[in-house]
Amino acid sequence: MILRKFAGAAAANAILLSFTTGISHAESVAVPDVSRTINTVDGWRMKVAFTEVSINAVPNMAAALLTREGFLSGRVTITVEGDGAIPVNSGQLVLGAQLGCQADLSEGLDLDFGVDLDTDLLFENIPDLGIGPDIGTTLHSGGITTTGLGAKSLKGRTATISVLDAHVKIDECGGAASVRLFASAQMSTDSSDDSVNIYSAVLPL
Repeated sequence: MILRKFAGAAAANAILLSFTTGISHAESVAVPDVSRTINTVDGWRMKVAFTEVSINAVPNMAAALLTREGFLSGRVTITVEGDGAIPVNSGQLVLGAQLGCQADLSEGLDLDFGVDLDTDLLFENIPDLGIGPDIGTTLHSGGITTTGLGAKSLKGRTATISVLDAHVKIDECGGAASVRLFASAQMSTDSSDDSVNIYSAVLPL
């Protein structure tokens, strides 16, 4: 019975470790700045810029093998420049994170071990040990989820959102996990709506 439990636990650990590739220690990684500028329909110049972005992947506090955890920091700014033909009525800036997981393991693992002990007639003192593992799991393709980190209305020529150590996590994830920040900026006049989106580099979580 002890041997059976040990064999089952060892195999389970091996499988779970093969599915996880998380960072083993906290390490804050700086992400290169990103900016994008567009000319709107009405002749305005709208710029959106990421600065001071960092991703700190940490061991999750529950020590769960299929959970990834991290803290995100960064600043995004929208700037409206130039002299458009029609005044700007409104605008908005949104900041968020996209979390990617390679394989969904939310249905868990089924472990069933059959252990047979036979004694060879020629070697009565040496047991013949046979272990028949039956290990099953339903693997689903992973996906990308989006979480919001902040929103700000544009009431002048510029607006900024700044976050420090925003907490994110992915549960029941096997294989690679990754994260990136994104920002969406929008401005409106009486005649048109214009928007622009930017994304940070993708880093492992």
